Amino acid sequence: MSTTVDTSSVLIWSEGSRLAADLYRPRGGSDAKPAILLCHGWGGTRDHLAKYARAFAASGFVALAFDYRGWGDSDGKLIPAADTPRLTEAGTHELTVRVIREVVDPVDHVADVRACLAWLLTEPGVDPRRVGLWGSSYGGGHVVFTAGTDDRVKAVVAQVGGYGPPKADWYRDLAYKRQADKARGNIDPPIPQGVDAPKGLKGTPDVARQWGHLPLEAARNVRVPTLIIDAEHEELNNRHEHGEAAYRTIRERAVADYHTFPGSHYEIYDRFFEPALALAIDWFRRHL
Repeated sequence: MSTTVDTSSVLIWSEGSRLAADLYRPRGGSDAKPAILLCHGWGGTRDHLAKYARAFAASGFVALAFDYRGWGDSDGKLIPAADTPRLTEAGTHELTVRVIREVVDPVDHVADVRACLAWLLTEPGVDPRRVGLWGSSYGGGHVVFTAGTDDRVKAVVAQVGGYGPPKADWYRDLAYKRQADKARGNIDPPIPQGVDAPKGLKGTPDVARQWGHLPLEAARNVRVPTLIIDAEHEELNNRHEHGEAAYRTIRERAVADYHTFPGSHYEIYDRFFEPALALAIDWFRRHL
């Protein structure tokens, strides 16, 4: 049954950065409700998820969508300019800083997911025993990674996800080079901006940080019901080595299902939006 939805803007702190977020609540009823944290993908912002969050709330869930640090309306990462004094004393200082934005850094992303999860778990009107994660594309890997490392997550839906970096010598070598470039200050600023960007994708990947981020390994520790949704003609990665592999790993220890749609990656957001959303709502209704 459709429910009227109330929406409000909230601010969430993540390791000193202020994250912009929108909270969607089903109107009516005084009982604590199950909740869903939505995590977007590479280069996305929370406004892209509004139609999902509103649909979840209309179905009886509290839903939270947010911008990763450096994206949308959230704070960028601050780093001191190279010629400023070193920060050797605690307290308040005036300092010239550089603001770094639109970096695809899975380590920061997951820290932001954890901060938003902690906020949602303690929000009045939310049942902390019934909170799930929904993620799409790069965020699909993030929700599996988080579920594998945080037992407060009770259900997961991940669609067209990526579950780790390319398993290739060239990528490993590039990651090690970028680690050295960052450490030695060979690139300016030391957090990459405008380098290594894949064609057609927004933002700068921090390859040095992406190399050690392994959602597929974390999938071994997932113990909660997990639905993996994939596109049969996924073009951004090999779905058999990503989504299907995550499903095979999770099903050994938890309830899991794997569903594919006969299209490409981006068709999940338009051509298959309604059926993919229906699968997610049904999954959360059964498992939260």
